[in-house]
Amino acid sequence: MIATNVASRSLAGRFSGLGAALLTQFRGDVSHVSQSVRLSPAATPWSPYGISAAPPALHGQGDDKISLSITTKSGIKVKLALDNQDDGLAVQMSSSGELSDAERSALAGLAGAFQDAVDGMAEQPPSVRLAGLTQFDPSALASVDLRAVIRLDTDPDSTQALDFRADGAHRKVSLSGPSGTASVSVDTSNLSGVGSPEQQARALANHLKQFDHAASRGRADGGLMTMFKDAFSGLNANVGAAQPRAGAALGGKWELAAGDHAALTGLADFSASVSQASTSINPMRPSEQDSFTYDVSQSTSIGGRSQGERSISQQQKSELNASFHTPGTPGGQLKLDYTEQSQNYNFHQIKDAASSDVNLAYNEGRLVKATLNQSATQSARVMSYVMGNLVSDMVTPVQQAFQRDLLSALAPYLTGDPRRTEEERDSQRKQSMSSLSEQVLLKGDPDPMDGSWSVDKASAMHV
Repeated sequence: MIATNVASRSLAGRFSGLGAALLTQFRGDVSHVSQSVRLSPAATPWSPYGISAAPPALHGQGDDKISLSITTKSGIKVKLALDNQDDGLAVQMSSSGELSDAERSALAGLAGAFQDAVDGMAEQPPSVRLAGLTQFDPSALASVDLRAVIRLDTDPDSTQALDFRADGAHRKVSLSGPSGTASVSVDTSNLSGVGSPEQQARALANHLKQFDHAASRGRADGGLMTMFKDAFSGLNANVGAAQPRAGAALGGKWELAAGDHAALTGLADFSASVSQASTSINPMRPSEQDSFTYDVSQSTSIGGRSQGERSISQQQKSELNASFHTPGTPGGQLKLDYTEQSQNYNFHQIKDAASSDVNLAYNEGRLVKATLNQSATQSARVMSYVMGNLVSDMVTPVQQAFQRDLLSALAPYLTGDPRRTEEERDSQRKQSMSSLSEQVLLKGDPDPMDGSWSVDKASAMHV
């Protein structure tokens, strides 16, 4: 496979199938591999003694490097490495100890997931494919680490780096490259608030929609946002899928009722951020930076002195800060230089924030408090220049708020409409909970036509 792949001109062709081929060796009794191939140069150098000079070692020295480190439950460390450069290709694999059959099976089971991650990083531009690596067998493996540094087809030369780790408590990934940085961390140590796969999918889709809205509003780099979204989706994939449900505490302090889960997002707690590399495109005003930063997180707290006195709170929040230039007239061209004629443009500054807070409290086994509070603030400042002179400085602020008492939707012992039968009231409550699981999701740009929101949109103001 190495001999075939080295003939390829692309990184995707060089690494094709190699990662999977290494891990599938664990289906047999192989634990150590070290192979490399170097292309012969046009003119082979000779030593004074007439012997061909050996090329330098390629292992660990490639221009493109991908490594996978896995620690088993018994503490054995397994390492794999792929190295590529223009004139050669190398692979290595090693194990620090004797592996059990279960460990070998678990390692071989990651062959497809590792190759998928390798194939993603070998694309131009690279893509992030980590969902498979999060699904390792926790009964045999303790942690999985992936690191990659890939040359990009750019001028000047640049690299894209990825660091990923998954263990029994966390999943983390960080990305860095010429377009910016991104990071995602998911807490898998306490899954008491995690919902059904359907609920998780709904919440994940909502966040991806919020990311797209933020990217559009702040003019984010499309490639960077795609990698950020892929990383977020991959690390939130299959969380808690192997965990028991039906009220099990899943590592939390108290068991949660169906109504408790309905008032939560269903996702594990997380923090995520993406920051675009700032640029200064106007030589006349270098302080005007084109930038984009977006942060989003969720934190859940479950406490109380007993199951019947439990309290649950969940906070979601996001923040967007961005700035960018646009032409002074729609459809015009933006070409800023040192001439006054080029200084006809608008400079935008965006500052948004959103939050969604749920609080539940029980007393003697009864739900006595259930509230949802959401808010969103948006600010768009536009400074307009004509021939380099500031002619307008306008700020358009928007504030939106939503408050709701969830008690009637969640408390099963409330009588509700006396004209309804018990079956009808139960059906109504299930519908309310299903609707509620969508309402609690974070909304950075809620629909102002939704009557449940209180909207305060101030008119544009001169600064």
